[in-house]
Amino acid sequence: MTKEIVVAYYKENIEWLENVKDYKITIYNKSHIDIPNTIKLENVGREMNTYFHHIIENYDNLSDVIFFTQGNPLDHVSNYIEILNGYPQTLSNSVLSIGDAHFFSDIITFICDMYGNPYHWGLDMNVIWKTVFTSPAPEKIEFTAGCIFCVTNKNKRLIVLSKMS
Repeated sequence: MTKEIVVAYYKENIEWLENVKDYKITIYNKSHIDIPNTIKLENVGREMNTYFHHIIENYDNLSDVIFFTQGNPLDHVSNYIEILNGYPQTLSNSVLSIGDAHFFSDIITFICDMYGNPYHWGLDMNVIWKTVFTSPAPEKIEFTAGCIFCVTNKNKRLIVLSKMS
């Protein structure tokens, strides 16, 4: 089984990566700072743009398990290194799981309606839901802050479809 961490970097301290074992580490650099062994990307679209870029560019050779993270996940998930190094047993630490996608946060999940209220007013989740799922959309949806999650390679179609809508 191949494991990878995809990091959306922008001026954060990434020394925490030195404590991660047995992962391929891919760092996308959206800053003006030159850092060896990183992939330079334009600073647009926040971390989701970075994750989507990685999936599209590596679609045919994605790792079996990919952890997507911001440059400093420790301010959102204080035990993130332990979660990585203890995978897969530590998936029980996720605050939200949807199939083989697991979301991590020190904060409990948030609940909003399908139009993003009260946290992301005007975000129409119905469009994404109808694109990805055939079942009726729920009245409320759970999410976590920080955009730190892992997903298996077999879910890559779901991720790409949700980003295309």
